[in-house]
Amino acid sequence: MRKGRMRVTYAVVAVTGVAAVATGGVLVSQGHAKTHAVADTSTSQQIGSVEAQDAENYWTPQRLASATPVGGPKAAAPSTGPSASPSPGTMGGRSVTAQSVPKSAAFGGIPTVGAVFFNNGKGNHYCTASVIHSYSKSLLLTAAHCIHGGRGGGYSRNVAFVPKFDNGKRPYGIWSAKMLLVDKRWASKSDPDLDYGFIAVNPRSGRKIEQVVGYNKLATDEGAGNWVNVAGYPSRSNRPIYCKTKTAKAFKYQIRMDCTGFYGGTSGSPWLLWYNTKSHTGYVNGVIGGYQEGGSVSWRSYSPYFDSDVYNLRKAADNRA
Repeated sequence: MRKGRMRVTYAVVAVTGVAAVATGGVLVSQGHAKTHAVADTSTSQQIGSVEAQDAENYWTPQRLASATPVGGPKAAAPSTGPSASPSPGTMGGRSVTAQSVPKSAAFGGIPTVGAVFFNNGKGNHYCTASVIHSYSKSLLLTAAHCIHGGRGGGYSRNVAFVPKFDNGKRPYGIWSAKMLLVDKRWASKSDPDLDYGFIAVNPRSGRKIEQVVGYNKLATDEGAGNWVNVAGYPSRSNRPIYCKTKTAKAFKYQIRMDCTGFYGGTSGSPWLLWYNTKSHTGYVNGVIGGYQEGGSVSWRSYSPYFDSDVYNLRKAADNRA
């Protein structure tokens, strides 16, 4: 919880599911019954069936190929920490590399992670998103700045997800969005500590996305110093990349990780704890976002710290999916 800010108290009327306590944190595995929060801090936009179909039709192979990483003004400074770039050698943009950090590698992608395409009023763009376990079996997790412009902005349009997108290939098709949701404090203040959001997608051929590609679970309050696998879609590659690296505390409510190659387009990339190499799934404990919408250099990336705020936001998204 972020002390010193006005908080909303959550009262859960009914909770049925699994909450496993691990060392230093909580593993969240909701999916057997819906939860109901009396109050929340979320804001959402529902997308009608006609608009959703239009979005699916909109993303032709040509538009997918020409989409660029999301841009825009940098987020406000974190709650605690410097306002300038935290790393030496920064020259503006996520382009300077360090020699002593892990290196990313291109790979064929995994079914639960993909590229999310959208139009934010300034052109066609893309970020990275991942499937997150939920009662609705329909939720994706990404960075808030990918689906909402923050203070003074609005929700993106023509939002669609392509799981395991790889050099134009769409092995699981295009999944149109039916609901977008972010924290009100992101929408009103562009709070970088809350730079995460959820997308609910429509079924395809009568099947929900979890039933087709699988899912990752959510992990909160795990601290820092954890090994994570990070996968995303950088602008300088036609293929997804991955990296195994260790998290560190960055600011009061943000963590960071060092790995080369995470250029624009990787916003929203999941940080997967306890990654299973056989199922290609894990527990999402962060997404690239937060400080300067993920960082100012390609080898150091940031994430909001996952605590009860993201847990409650996921519940709100599930209830509206």
